[in-house]
Amino acid sequence: WTQSIAVKSFAVAFVATHIPLLTLVAVVTLRPDWLTPWRVLSAALVATLLATALVIYVLWRMFAPLRKAADGLEAFMAKGASLRLAPGSSDEVGRLVRVLTAALAHWDRSRAALLHSGAQVLQRRSAQAQEMGGERLRTLVLLELDQWPMLDAEGDLERMEQVQTAMLEHLAAATVSGEIVLPWGRGRFLLALASLQADAGGRAQALCQPFGVAGDAQTYHCSAVLETRSGTAVGWASALQRLEQKLYTLRQQGGVMQVA
Repeated sequence: WTQSIAVKSFAVAFVATHIPLLTLVAVVTLRPDWLTPWRVLSAALVATLLATALVIYVLWRMFAPLRKAADGLEAFMAKGASLRLAPGSSDEVGRLVRVLTAALAHWDRSRAALLHSGAQVLQRRSAQAQEMGGERLRTLVLLELDQWPMLDAEGDLERMEQVQTAMLEHLAAATVSGEIVLPWGRGRFLLALASLQADAGGRAQALCQPFGVAGDAQTYHCSAVLETRSGTAVGWASALQRLEQKLYTLRQQGGVMQVA
């Protein structure tokens, strides 16, 4: 029974319901000379308040793992902090928290490797650009095609490839020597620009404007997020993590052709 929220809730409700009843039975049995309407009402009120406090306390303790999981998830999404939670109880809430923690730990392990490899690529490409006389890359821009969910739902792989190619050409035409344009997943591209973030914002805004694809009547446009980074590989990885969080927040707010 300890593994069922339903049974626990029934037990708490049963005990809480009978506390006022048992209190009145005890008063009637043990102190019959004490009975008056106001005293009976007072005894019932005190017992009811005690029962309510007991229910609140038990439920607060029962669902504590969910509150800790919510706090841990917020820190994980905002800062990339690892989600480490106590196993909790053996009921459905505890099982949910354990599965959630294991799933996120698995995803975080995979994500860390991807961030590290992406950071190494950016670090190497940035060093090569500087060796060739280019400027130091200062700002990262992550762009995502606003129409990608529509293309994904249609499942036309040839059209998706054409749009990705056109988007790559559109972005590459707007960069200068030494700057980097990298495919970064389905409908996404990552730019490493020499511009300061204030100037890069204007460039990103221009890149998000509609563009066409040969043989396709549909026009396409992007949304973008910007982030600066430090000069180390760790700095690149941290910037990539912040970009992902910014893009997630931007998409949650809705809208198209936005720059954050």
